[in-house]
Amino acid sequence: MLKILNLEQVILKARKLAEDKLAKGENADEFAEIGEADGFKIYVTAGKTVKKTDSDSFHHNPRDVFMLVLQGELELAFENGEKAIAKAGEYFVLPKQVGHQCFFGKMTVAVEGVYEKDLT
Repeated sequence: MLKILNLEQVILKARKLAEDKLAKGENADEFAEIGEADGFKIYVTAGKTVKKTDSDSFHHNPRDVFMLVLQGELELAFENGEKAIAKAGEYFVLPKQVGHQCFFGKMTVAVEGVYEKDLT
């Protein structure tokens, strides 16, 4: 059966999760799942960076990640020293295993998609 969802409600849910963390003075990068199709999952992510982490704390995703920024902006820092900023209305695909850090300078909302089937 086809399931129709309201994107605005999912955005509000993700923002609420992020705001709860921000109220405690913590960095927020919260996810609310929109749906799944044969292992490809789509999320709304909402967040804001209160304080940047150590420059040596890069992480790697086991799969490529698609991201469409709806509100705010996302700063990416890479292990090789490069930086990029994606603003509202822009999107990118982050290749798997690329060491990176994400920073949200202001409250940011994005749609993120990743193929998670068979991840262990």
